[in-house]
Amino acid sequence: MQRVLRYSSIIGRLFNPGSLDLYLAKVFLLRYLVILVGLIATLQALDLLAKSDEILAGEGATMADLWTYVTLRTPQLASLFSPFVALLAAILSFAGLNVHSEIIIMKAAGWNAFRIVLPLIMMSILIAALHFVFNETVSVKARAELRNWEEHDFAADLPPAPDVVYDSWVADGNNLIKAESASRNGSILLLDNVTQYIRNKEQQVTALIKADFAVYRDGAWTLFEVKKFDLKTLEVTPMENLDWKTNVPPERYIALALKPDQVNLQQLRQAIKQLQMEGHATNDYETALHQKFVSPLSTLLMPLLAGLAAFGLHRGGNLFGRILLTLGMGFGYFVINNLFVALGQYGAVPPFIAAWLPLLLFSLTGISFILLTEE
Repeated sequence: MQRVLRYSSIIGRLFNPGSLDLYLAKVFLLRYLVILVGLIATLQALDLLAKSDEILAGEGATMADLWTYVTLRTPQLASLFSPFVALLAAILSFAGLNVHSEIIIMKAAGWNAFRIVLPLIMMSILIAALHFVFNETVSVKARAELRNWEEHDFAADLPPAPDVVYDSWVADGNNLIKAESASRNGSILLLDNVTQYIRNKEQQVTALIKADFAVYRDGAWTLFEVKKFDLKTLEVTPMENLDWKTNVPPERYIALALKPDQVNLQQLRQAIKQLQMEGHATNDYETALHQKFVSPLSTLLMPLLAGLAAFGLHRGGNLFGRILLTLGMGFGYFVINNLFVALGQYGAVPPFIAAWLPLLLFSLTGISFILLTEE
């Protein structure tokens, strides 16, 4: 009796396609939200168990800091796993529709496979747009703040994360310069623990110049608490404060040590532009820039892959096998995407191709599977 009522409901909706579209979208969205909350809660609980001792060992730490960690870590987990959750939600949605023969009813009424998938794709577009905005406004700030907190051993009552980068390496002619951190305050740039490696034409280090910190102000650099080590004589010469002559633009220290996942799109574009003006390779940053779009858009791919769990199953009776194949395809996409990202960052593949090719290939694969399995 319940099945008859369900069929009657579906048939009624087929006479009102807008209502059926809404029904399919609601089924997908509900499963997406349930899986997202459940997965993030589970992962966050496991992560908190692993980190709780470190957090409570921080200077001045209280139990409230555990909640602070959750608020900073949860946006990262949600941003990272959103496409995978969309895959699971699409699989469960299509599998449920198939088991109850709703797919058969829709196709008998003249809907083809792509018309059935369309409402899920439209809902995926909405999720992808929210994912992009969430990542640019919440996740990047949470990552930067959490890293700043971790750098200070989870000490309590820290000020907001400064505009700072760590482990900045730059080339100045034959010489190399390393700064443990670079922070900017308006027009003033501060480098902490600066080491300059003086090298000859054969790229051999002949001397080291170390400074506790360096300050760029009013167009000039000053090194403070300077010591020079001569590699030939093995002598250390204190030099106190020193006017520093270098051809390195101040912004390069920030741009070269930027963490793409901790800055928004505009900041990353500015860093790429700065480095390109100076002739630096920007493959890693450009790949990360494209990934800021590809990662949310990969949500659109998941209903296409999940079509394997919807079409051509009832008659074949191999629903479980197709679900496993769909999961395998989903995992395969994430693995290959990460591989191409690494190739793009190292310059083996152009950044645009490295970022977009896996999405294109798996989209075509999903479409092909739907065409092949449609009854």
